[in-house]
Amino acid sequence: MTRTLVLSFAGFAFFVSSAFAAGPVTGPVAAAPIGIALSVGSFSVNNTPVTGPIDLANGTELHTTVTPSDVHLENGVEMRLATRSTGTLYEDRMVLKDGALKLNHFDGYPVKVGGLTIQADSFDTQAIIRTTPKTVEIASIGGTVMVSDAGAMMTRVTAGTKLGLQTTGANPGAQPAQTGAAPAEKGPMSNKKAILTAAGVCAVGGIVVGSIAAAQGKSPF
Repeated sequence: MTRTLVLSFAGFAFFVSSAFAAGPVTGPVAAAPIGIALSVGSFSVNNTPVTGPIDLANGTELHTTVTPSDVHLENGVEMRLATRSTGTLYEDRMVLKDGALKLNHFDGYPVKVGGLTIQADSFDTQAIIRTTPKTVEIASIGGTVMVSDAGAMMTRVTAGTKLGLQTTGANPGAQPAQTGAAPAEKGPMSNKKAILTAAGVCAVGGIVVGSIAAAQGKSPF
């Protein structure tokens, strides 16, 4: 009996020493979340209904229904996705597919919408972006918002102004107007056809949010 126990112990010791010599067991490591999303109601993450706070992976599609959703990213960007809106969140950018979005602290974090790239010029810049099948509206609540098309700088939207672009398809472009949206320096322009329809000094919060509310029957934010 004693000899059997000794042999068993020796075998176990050999197994343990072999396992340590071979190194730790490794496997796939889950990527760290890029942020969290939360809402007072339900929303969808990658077409799956969820409630409460949820971690967001890189490339997550977020869709809201009757309540907006707040998003807090690890890089400091804060946003609110309005009701009945859809966007895809990445670590280095966001793609707004439908609806409206309010952004804070999004310098260095561009928003792609309808072929346009919308960026903040400083940390304190705040903006509202709204898209429909034929229109993109960009309003600056504070700071300057830069708009480019296919890499070419188009215009700047200064604090307290709103830029409206009526598009002929999914990829808008525009000629900046002298109504509060500062034109960019002359350079190559995109051949996408569009008309600048509504730009001007205004009470940005009232006009932009009011227009969205009128379309949806309630405030989206």
